[in-house]
Amino acid sequence: MSKINKFFDGVVKEFKKVSWPTQKELVDNTIITVVFSIILSLFIFGVDQLYSTVLEVIYQ
Repeated sequence: MSKINKFFDGVVKEFKKVSWPTQKELVDNTIITVVFSIILSLFIFGVDQLYSTVLEVIYQ
């Protein structure tokens, strides 16, 4: 049982060392991630459509 207590004491100490982001930083980073993901998915969709069109023309 003492090993378990020691483990959780260590976890609590490590969590106190963590530099947690502020709410504004968290929201800003989330927005950046979502926007970048949308842009990247649109780019991949566009490239896929272009390849599909080119291959369709070649194989007809």
